[in-house]
Amino acid sequence: MLFARVLRAALGTGLSRLTGLARDIAIAYAFGASASYDAFLVGLFIPQALRQVIGEAGLASAFIPVYAKAKERGEGAALARSFFRLLLFFLPGLALLGSLLARAYVPFLAAGFPPEKMGVAINLAGLLFPLIIFISLSAFQAAILNAHGHFFLPALAPAFLNLGMVVGALFLSRIFQPPIMGLVVGTLAGGAMMSLALLPSFRQHLGPKTPGPLIHPDLAEVGRRLIPCLAGLVLVEANTLVDNRLASYLPHGAIATLQYAMRLFQFPLGVLAVSVATVALPALSEHFAKNEAESFKKTLARGFLLCAALMIPAALGLVILAEPGVAVLFERGAFGPADTIRTAQNLCGYLVGLWPYALVYLFSRAFYALGRPGLPLLGSFLALLVNIGLNLWWVKLWGTFGLALATGVAGWVDAIFLAALLWRKVPGWIAWSEIFRVLLASGLMAGLVWAISFSVGALGPWAQVFLGVGAGLAVYAGLARLLGIWSALRAG
Repeated sequence: MLFARVLRAALGTGLSRLTGLARDIAIAYAFGASASYDAFLVGLFIPQALRQVIGEAGLASAFIPVYAKAKERGEGAALARSFFRLLLFFLPGLALLGSLLARAYVPFLAAGFPPEKMGVAINLAGLLFPLIIFISLSAFQAAILNAHGHFFLPALAPAFLNLGMVVGALFLSRIFQPPIMGLVVGTLAGGAMMSLALLPSFRQHLGPKTPGPLIHPDLAEVGRRLIPCLAGLVLVEANTLVDNRLASYLPHGAIATLQYAMRLFQFPLGVLAVSVATVALPALSEHFAKNEAESFKKTLARGFLLCAALMIPAALGLVILAEPGVAVLFERGAFGPADTIRTAQNLCGYLVGLWPYALVYLFSRAFYALGRPGLPLLGSFLALLVNIGLNLWWVKLWGTFGLALATGVAGWVDAIFLAALLWRKVPGWIAWSEIFRVLLASGLMAGLVWAISFSVGALGPWAQVFLGVGAGLAVYAGLARLLGIWSALRAG
């Protein structure tokens, strides 16, 4: 059941992330690693961080466990309506406040920007901040749909935001002056479409309007859960804030190349790891609500194995094909060979943390289901301290690669900390023999991909990527079936 639901969620997320890849290709073509795109990224930082915080975990992690209990009492629709009204009241004021305060917080985000670049970033931040209205509404709509077993459409919805940005980069940028304003308009339009796409399905689960309290009593519990959930995820996004602030002192394009690398890093993380965590949270919450300890442990074990089987080979393959992959995707228009090298180096630094960050997604959901949201918050804080310390050290040695590598290492600190605490609470969820088989299959696949990439290097990056990816997928799939990995995954 878990495996089948993950596949449905991954299909929707995969289609969404493909549009995200198209977005990045379009932006690279139109703006490259330029000063104007650096300024746009700083202006988008707060809405984008809130998208990660609210959309990928915050609302769902705090709301779904409470909603599961309310559904058992027949009060699920009433709770959903009450929370939705609260969002509609609160979000417009927050958007206005964020736009007005752009001049105060943008200099903190990018202290190294020269005055002209800083002025552009401040203006763009004020225009982009209302995006959080659409992000928050779509996140809540997705949480309700996930709670009712619907995963494909919520996972697909961000594609509308991505498509809006593609239109902004390729077409609207030719109409507006400066061209970066076209990207702003496309981003806001795409965000609105993202929320509207979920509205019809979402309304079906609100039930008929019936007399009842304007503020549902269970909202207090949602609030208690939401604060540590959001705080922990804000700490995760603080890693990006620290990276961008330090990168703002580096030459033009430093923030842009970090962002291009982060987007590629987040592709497997968003498609696969987020799908596993999204599907696991309602199941874990239901098991805990019904006091099904053994089922809780089995679901956690399947999630852990899925993360390993998907993330380990993805990380190894992406490291080997980093430079030709970046060249194939981005090296055209305003994006040159030097940008390819810098982006590929940054990607390799981030990929050190691909598997542990996937586990952090899963482990956090397990603690949210257990009603212990403060523990992921503590893990995020420890990881942030490690990231800041390593950033200050490694940026002097390796520039943006040092910033990316510090983020990857910080992911291991967070994952190991949460794993140790979770093992004490729910022991016995790691099948060591299955993990060994995943490592063996991944290592053999990586060796083959490296050999192919090396042997066809003279044919160019396209040959390296297509032959390497094709052979890697085929070999890993065959080894997964031969070694019993596939059977173990389907058993979940």
